[in-house]
Amino acid sequence: MASYRLNLLGQEVSFKTNADDARIREAERLIKDHYNRLNERGSRLSNEKLLILVALSLADELIQTSQRLDSTEKKIDQLLQEIDGATN
Repeated sequence: MASYRLNLLGQEVSFKTNADDARIREAERLIKDHYNRLNERGSRLSNEKLLILVALSLADELIQTSQRLDSTEKKIDQLLQEIDGATN
């Protein structure tokens, strides 16, 4: 298990994970990108509040992606059932 120490937006965090380095760097970039987009809006929020908004934004993206995946899996299952029905 690899150890990481990241400085994200002024907060240092250390952790161990089985995720590969590329995935950790992509996650770090994603967090920073979301933070920068929210911070550019000119609101004078604290880092803590901005980080909460980043977490909410990422959670919403995850929920939407999960819903799309579920929908796609249902469509695939339906198509497979239709194919099975057509071949029987």
